[in-house]
Amino acid sequence: MKNNMKQRIEHDLLGDVHVSADALYGAQTQRAVKNFPVGNQRTIGQFPSLIRGLIHVKKAAAVANLKIGLLEKSVACAIMNACDKVLKEGMYDQFSIHHLHGGGGTSANMNTNEVLANIGEESLGGQLGKYQLVHPNDHVNLNQSTNDVYPTACHIAVILEWPVLKQALHDLANQIDAKAGEFSEHRRIARTCLQDAVAISFADLLGGYSAFLRRNIFCIERTVKELYAVSIGGTIVGRAEDVPSAYMEAVIPALCKITGDSAYRHSENLFDAAQNPDDLVRVSSEMDIMARGLVKICQDLRLMNSGPETGFNEVILPPVQPGSSIMPGKINPVIPEFAMQLCFKVMGNHAACSASLDHGELDLNVWESTAIFSILESMELLENAARTLGEKCISDLTVNTERNTANVQTIIPLLTDLMKRHGYSKVSKICKQAKGDIHLLRKLLNDVFPGEK
Repeated sequence: MKNNMKQRIEHDLLGDVHVSADALYGAQTQRAVKNFPVGNQRTIGQFPSLIRGLIHVKKAAAVANLKIGLLEKSVACAIMNACDKVLKEGMYDQFSIHHLHGGGGTSANMNTNEVLANIGEESLGGQLGKYQLVHPNDHVNLNQSTNDVYPTACHIAVILEWPVLKQALHDLANQIDAKAGEFSEHRRIARTCLQDAVAISFADLLGGYSAFLRRNIFCIERTVKELYAVSIGGTIVGRAEDVPSAYMEAVIPALCKITGDSAYRHSENLFDAAQNPDDLVRVSSEMDIMARGLVKICQDLRLMNSGPETGFNEVILPPVQPGSSIMPGKINPVIPEFAMQLCFKVMGNHAACSASLDHGELDLNVWESTAIFSILESMELLENAARTLGEKCISDLTVNTERNTANVQTIIPLLTDLMKRHGYSKVSKICKQAKGDIHLLRKLLNDVFPGEK
């Protein structure tokens, strides 16, 4: 077991800093840990995709700087090997600062620089915290700024997480389609304004759900693809001349090779990229729409499952737990309710994410942490909601055939069919005569249209 009581002393702009002797991070990370209390909240290391994004950027920069002759081969290789080591060994515990730290991502960037520098330093025979062979700023951060590294890493993180969420949403759509096929012959009464309407099949209703899901999967993916435009090379505020032109030409190909994804490209306007994270917010917006649609689907399931005697009682959701501590036999629709609450959180995250867009000032938006971690959490929440709803609710959903058969034989579907054959005015006149008395209305209809159903 590592002895965390031993410390080393590092130095930064503000003076001496005591760091755990075996920590791979350094002075600036230590200050951030003290400045931004984590409490029961998450650290940046508890969002692995963001750390992967940062590591990918650092490795790409090292490759580019080696190629153009600004890093010695031994130093560049030490940095690249350190990047591989962090990801291979999952060293996320070394990234222990609060995910909403102040400073526009500087602490996250320096945390990464220090970890890679210390691993590289040791690999070349140096000591932790000395930075004589591999320096966090001079080597790991060469030709970079937090202001282009962090936004680029944020984009990469979302791109890395999207396939997992996409699969969960597709699986849910497929499960709903399977139920639509199973219940294609089962009729139900549609409702508008919560009032009886016309008879349709359960396949019609469920098909609408899956169509919504598939359309919005496409919409989310479209916004995720826009994140392939990244600002790496724009350094402080998007001024490309702050880095060698050869570096600008080399860093994107390096990033593409390292990520195994050839779609990355430079943002068309690097100043815009520094000022406006609207591309991230747009992803959040599409997920907000998805969440609201899932809430509607879950709410429908709760309504159709309501009862069992005085509610709709049209579908039967799988019973997964007792529903009351005092009412024996009561079963609640807890899975849709769980999914709804996860979606409520997504909606709240979007509100926070939107605030990150309009609170940027002048040449740099420093609120990307609010945006990226809201988005990453929302992706987790939506995946959980989709998987749980599909596996624990939709997969074993059944319909109450007797109740639905009775419902489709009610008065409104009959009136609608009669209207098609005899005209709206004639049928409406009979309804007026009945003055809301359903029994009288049926008698009048039978008298006027004998034998018609």
